[in-house]
Amino acid sequence: MALRFAAGLALAALALGSPAHAQRWQDIITPADAERLRQRDTAFAAALAEVQASEFAGDLAKAALLYDPKKRLENPLPPEGKYLCATHKLGGKYLAFIAYPDFACAIYGSGATRQFVKLTGSQRPVGFIHADGKRSGVFLGSLMLGDDETLVPYGEDKERDMAGTVERIGKDRWRIVFANPYYESTLDIIDLRPMR
Repeated sequence: MALRFAAGLALAALALGSPAHAQRWQDIITPADAERLRQRDTAFAAALAEVQASEFAGDLAKAALLYDPKKRLENPLPPEGKYLCATHKLGGKYLAFIAYPDFACAIYGSGATRQFVKLTGSQRPVGFIHADGKRSGVFLGSLMLGDDETLVPYGEDKERDMAGTVERIGKDRWRIVFANPYYESTLDIIDLRPMR
């Protein structure tokens, strides 16, 4: 019941949000987020270096596939369905590493633009994944916090705007990589695996 309510809430928010799904991502991305996408490789390397220089260095080996910046397989867009998703925060001024437990996420649609919704948790990205070549997609969306019931449309609040690359890293595993997110860390990764 809670998941169904959260899904309905998030989809209602998407309907109220920007028309990002109907446009090319290059036409709607903010200049700040375009720069974040350009910084993907640099931020990934910096975040890994920060973790390796900390007491959390051993945690990188526990999920080596997830933290391999070069791993980008063809067909990067995850298919429609429900997913387990865990956010990993690497680097930053407060804590070098934290991996949150799994929450529930969903992908809606099957074309070149798909909806992504994090259904549970206190920080819930909601937005659209756009095809961008054979080995990556682009996520543009907004962050819902706490008890938010409506979505601040993408481009209206730089503190809520989110932009990341979407990458397939295994047979049934994807990640969304956020370089230099507005809050806390040097790099955020959302690890996506289908619910069984």
